[in-house]
Amino acid sequence: MHRFARRPAQSDQARHQIFGDLIRCGALLLPLLAASPVLAVSPFEGRFQGRGEGKLSLQVFALDLAGSSDQHLVIAETTIPNECTGAVRGLAGKVSAGMLRLRKQGADAEAACEITLRYAPDHGRVEMTADGCGDFHGTSCDFVGTLKRR
Repeated sequence: MHRFARRPAQSDQARHQIFGDLIRCGALLLPLLAASPVLAVSPFEGRFQGRGEGKLSLQVFALDLAGSSDQHLVIAETTIPNECTGAVRGLAGKVSAGMLRLRKQGADAEAACEITLRYAPDHGRVEMTADGCGDFHGTSCDFVGTLKRR
């Protein structure tokens, strides 16, 4: 019995050493993780779907670039089956408390596609409007409509 009584003591000592090693490892990694955030929390962030002239989908990701959380990666897609598809991706800036705007150069250096996202106060719906985005979709589709959070 004396022999069995020693094993738990050795195993407790090993557990304490492992636990101490985990705490030291976490203490070393925590400053690294805290110093380099890439994604931030934002009420604009999410996946949205809806209809306009066709099926619309929207993905918005908050970015923390140089300490500013006003930049968001936006991916907007439009589809009318058997007619046209389109997509535009880029950085959108915060215009106001409920609005983001994406400007992207098209094939023509003088023209720019501008997508504006106007969020409902609860951020559950977004109205998407577009201007000059013909280079990014076919003639039958557009990036215009109302989308709901998914």
